[in-house]
Amino acid sequence: MDDDPVALCSFGAVLSDAGYKVRCIESPELVSSEIDNFVPDLIILAIRLGNIDGREICNKLKHTMATRHIPIVMLTALSHREISKMECEADAIIGKSLESANLLLTVGNLLLEV
Repeated sequence: MDDDPVALCSFGAVLSDAGYKVRCIESPELVSSEIDNFVPDLIILAIRLGNIDGREICNKLKHTMATRHIPIVMLTALSHREISKMECEADAIIGKSLESANLLLTVGNLLLEV
């Protein structure tokens, strides 16, 4: 999930090209219904989603019985120093760049743990 359509399309294309089944969501309000309909193995979520903090969505998902087992990767444009200060229950927090290797490595590693 990302509120930036360009980033959303880019990440979706990278993951689809790598063989993953992808559902892209632009609106944070649709998270619950999309998770119920799609039942993801992993969620990629931007930290900044307009007026909504993606960490709040992440933490809510991690405290819900039906979704707590789903690995969550948070994407951010923040610096490593800023990331290290964050309180978030995500399984991974990575830089939001169009460099696909780190994203694919993180996704692959988390899915191996499931």
